[in-house]
Amino acid sequence: MMSAELLALRHAIASAGERRLIWLEGEEDDCIVRAESLLWGGVFWLGQGPERHAPQPAAKALQRLGQECDTLVFNAFSGFHPDAFGALAGTLRAGGLLLLLTPPREVWPTYPDPDRQRLVAQPEEVDRAGQGFISRLVRLLEEDPARDLTPASCDITWQPLDGDRPLSADQARALPAIHNVLHGHRRRPLVLSADRGRGKSAVLGLASADLLSRDPALTIAVTAPSHATVATLFAHAERALAEMPERLAGLSYVSPDRVAQGDVLADLLLVDEAAAIPTPLLEAMLARHSRIVFATTEHGYEGTGRGFHLRFKRVLDEQTPDWQELHLVEPIRWSLSDPLEPLIFRLLGLNADISAPHPPTSPTWRLVGQDELARDDALLNRVFGLLVLAHYQTSPSDLRYLLEGPDLDIHLMEQGQELLGVALVAREGNIPPDLAHAIWAGRRRPRGHLLPQSLLAHAGFVTAGERSYARVMRIAIHPALHRLGLGSRLLDKLVSHYRVLGVDYLGSAFSASPDLLPFWLKAGLKVLRLGLQRDAASGSHAALLLMPLQSEYHAELAQWRQRFMSQLPALLAGELKRLDTELVWLSLRGGPVTHVPDLDEFEHRELDCFAHHHKPFELCQATLQRWLLRRVMMLDALSQDERRLLIATIWQYAPWSELAARQGVAGKPALIKALRSLLARLLAQQAPAG
Repeated sequence: MMSAELLALRHAIASAGERRLIWLEGEEDDCIVRAESLLWGGVFWLGQGPERHAPQPAAKALQRLGQECDTLVFNAFSGFHPDAFGALAGTLRAGGLLLLLTPPREVWPTYPDPDRQRLVAQPEEVDRAGQGFISRLVRLLEEDPARDLTPASCDITWQPLDGDRPLSADQARALPAIHNVLHGHRRRPLVLSADRGRGKSAVLGLASADLLSRDPALTIAVTAPSHATVATLFAHAERALAEMPERLAGLSYVSPDRVAQGDVLADLLLVDEAAAIPTPLLEAMLARHSRIVFATTEHGYEGTGRGFHLRFKRVLDEQTPDWQELHLVEPIRWSLSDPLEPLIFRLLGLNADISAPHPPTSPTWRLVGQDELARDDALLNRVFGLLVLAHYQTSPSDLRYLLEGPDLDIHLMEQGQELLGVALVAREGNIPPDLAHAIWAGRRRPRGHLLPQSLLAHAGFVTAGERSYARVMRIAIHPALHRLGLGSRLLDKLVSHYRVLGVDYLGSAFSASPDLLPFWLKAGLKVLRLGLQRDAASGSHAALLLMPLQSEYHAELAQWRQRFMSQLPALLAGELKRLDTELVWLSLRGGPVTHVPDLDEFEHRELDCFAHHHKPFELCQATLQRWLLRRVMMLDALSQDERRLLIATIWQYAPWSELAARQGVAGKPALIKALRSLLARLLAQQAPAG
């Protein structure tokens, strides 16, 4: 394209507020040369390219969020990273061109894409990855409107935001609404929802700057799934406070788990990308902070607003019924007629959706292949739409894994054409002995094989690498059909299916919560490991659960389980001392600890002295610890407060003041009195060991 033609094209599409994609196919060097002839204005170059254009790898793409460009070069020869592609496409302003550099379309699906390395455990296994994601891209790119270089005809020239119009009409409504959260009635949170590119994060930053400029003592806490997520917010706040930068000290980022734990004191809490934060954390924030703004992207690469609406708005209705919502519609960097954004949505599944199915009468189960899914847009839209709806963090990279990940089984529960549920299962294990030993010794940690690697490296079970596993990565039932037992029915199907195939174990690993664990325990899985660190995004500890599918492994699992149970009290005194006591109880349910010695006569008298007389708690705590471990099954018959009293004092060394506040009593003396009374009752019942 000649320079004059290029400028004319850019001017025409800028006047319409639109952007375009130019697909450059061929040899990489030739594509780079052709791309350079099309560059203009601010350039972001992702992937391999000339140094003069400051090319960046996909891993650093999020550093560009909050910035704008006129030309975005995406070199797919360096790997097509879906999250990076989606994120940076949003930085391209009206009049901009997205230059996509790829091998010729007929060979692109078979090209050794470096991004496929993420999908496999070992580099040499990359050929085992599928081709469905790229094949689908090729099919969708062909003849898409975003590649038509003729701009739409429009009578009115589109006007970007500038000094004369610094805010969109939606932003102008949002700004005073944010002010009102701080200065109006307490417990009236605001929800800002929008598709991306509507200036949601920008208006949060501008509102923060405006409030800080008026009150130097004000403190505003910002939380989001990651610090990179709020780059736009902080960039706008910094620009707006350029004349008084010292006021920025009142604006700080805090991770979601810290906010939920109550570690943050702030006058105003801003929660950006709330859809990508687990509902329990959002509930904790709502309980601890009386002035909150929740901002969420309706179709984002980090989470979906629709799932947020289903999961969290019920909580808002119950706890803060006077909450308000504003929906931002007008795009900031492009017009509503822009064809590029719909293309990005189609390519990356950001518009995947599923309607609520009817209550089923005779649901069916089947396996669907990745190639079939890649060819059937309607089915893929339903499957990925349900996965997005059901989980707080589902990204375009998950779409690539869904269509190309090796050793992945996709199970569907349907009634007719209606999709009721989806389960994704990764086949793991059978690790070569040398590699398994290196993992056990802590010298290797390859990708994938999450269950056997964790059992080897963390739990130290040396035979774990030899076994085969079906790891349930996701199991999702449409929210409209919850509490009908469909999830349990689907899980039962998985158990039967993999047992017949001869798989040794079925398991799962996920961020554990007291609400989630009972589903898995009811199906017969046992907890074998709890992560020592809280996940910053979910605020929860990971749990690994397993059940044997073949009779010869029942004894092995029982041995692994005994090891976990006997080790847990030591961890509860240290790394897990703040673990939810209900999680502790649930993790220990399902069987006694048998190989820990029972109490002798002296220790029985010691407990009797504490329960009925005045022996100090600390002087018999060691005996209480072993007594409780031998009798964990009695916890099932106790109330939640009673379980907390035993676990938090005996195993977790909980601070007396904190525990007293949780139990609603006045300090340590009241707790000790309650503990003596509870122990006396339990001893009177003469609970047998085990």
